[in-house]
Amino acid sequence: MGLLWFNLIMLVFYFPSLILHEYGHALVGRLIGLNLKSVSIGKGEPFLRIGHFSVARKQIWEGLYQPHPPTVPLHRGQKAALLLGGICANFIAGTFVAGLSQLFPSPVMHLLAPPFIQLSTIFILFNLIPIRLTSGFPSDGLQLKRLFFNKNSRTD
Repeated sequence: MGLLWFNLIMLVFYFPSLILHEYGHALVGRLIGLNLKSVSIGKGEPFLRIGHFSVARKQIWEGLYQPHPPTVPLHRGQKAALLLGGICANFIAGTFVAGLSQLFPSPVMHLLAPPFIQLSTIFILFNLIPIRLTSGFPSDGLQLKRLFFNKNSRTD
């Protein structure tokens, strides 16, 4: 497969992977008793809104899960589970596609599975890096680092 095709397929899978990541956070939030306020892709005023999901024009490469109410007191383990929910969703999806590609080998799977699996791996690794995103919001990795290695354990 040519590099151009590979990159185009990865681009096509980027936004579904990002949405899956954010809904991974939402699912874990629901499991620990939080209601979903919103899942958004991008920052700023949304140009598309479907229920609790929205898409904005700025910084479209970032996503955000917001629980409702946002200030429910959580234990450290619950906070960690919530932060790891998106990463786990990407891991499960990548593993599932890898399994499907082995069980049902076909030209389509041969074309689509490797970029999806690699993108899932990139999502997992990137989200574990303790950095501030371009929006100024801390990554999942930075929030986990603060949760376990800082005395004040802020997760803003």
